[in-house]
Amino acid sequence: MTGFISARLGRRGVLSAALAVAAGEATAQAAPWSPSRPVRLVVAYPPGGQTDVLARWVARQLSDRLGQTVLVENRPGANGIIGSRFVASAPPDGLTLMLTTADTHSVNPYVYRNLSYKPETFVPVAAVARLIFSLVTRPGLAATSAQGFVALAKAAPQPLTFASWGVASTSQVMMESFKAETGLEMVHVPFQGAAPAVSAMLADQVDCMMLPVGVALSQGGRLKILGIASTARFSAAPNVPTLREQGINLAGDLWLGILAPPGTPDAIADRIAQEVGQVVAAPEAAGFFTPNGLVADTADRRRFIAYLVEEDAAWKQRAGRLGIRLDE
Repeated sequence: MTGFISARLGRRGVLSAALAVAAGEATAQAAPWSPSRPVRLVVAYPPGGQTDVLARWVARQLSDRLGQTVLVENRPGANGIIGSRFVASAPPDGLTLMLTTADTHSVNPYVYRNLSYKPETFVPVAAVARLIFSLVTRPGLAATSAQGFVALAKAAPQPLTFASWGVASTSQVMMESFKAETGLEMVHVPFQGAAPAVSAMLADQVDCMMLPVGVALSQGGRLKILGIASTARFSAAPNVPTLREQGINLAGDLWLGILAPPGTPDAIADRIAQEVGQVVAAPEAAGFFTPNGLVADTADRRRFIAYLVEEDAAWKQRAGRLGIRLDE
């Protein structure tokens, strides 16, 4: 199984794709595509999660700009495989799109054997946001910094536990990377989604988790945020240092973007990308992104394609630390 985008494009392919996008933009300017019916925006996760919340916000803004209703459709299950498979078989007419994350298209290819969809065949449309991870611990754990947590974990008579929102999810991958950087041995406790994992931490049943900082902040201080797993501090939590500031070399944002079914013409992808770009760059967008622990991604479509190539390589390396191969 090959990885998302990189297997199809490679370095030269990225340039070719960028040129094709540029040509498509010129075509789109001459005869812009418009949806003839409501657009379906598929989310491969349950309602209420961060990807779903973002998708619903994007759908509302995009409906106004496209002049057509954009409806969010949740198709959760199997680490995003069910929703991804559905979009892969949809007609390439711009009426079915997918708002997704690295989980479905940058991690699944490297942990699942015989994946029933081909991530590299999806058409990248638009960057939307980057999700910022944070190291979070349960209320009763006596650590106030990332290094303090490491010291406590190494001194514990039994390995500490960490939660994730699923086996081979990006939350597990990030914590495995944290373990590799710090030399910790910990026990993985997977859950079916972030919400039950957070509930277990609030009940002091699981010790820690790599959790989106927006989700952690939404708990009103009941969870301890010990470090930001990004290259810079997060604006809504300016007093929380990054892990790198604390001597732990780990930074890995999670991309969220819109993809289209295989074979979707550039003229369609370019029109949607243009409108999404306007939505994300609008001044009022910060009022949604920051409280939800997100950073707006204003990259144009060409830069989004190049970014996905880089991210594919990074997540391949991180996922390799899992040392597991799964069947669907």
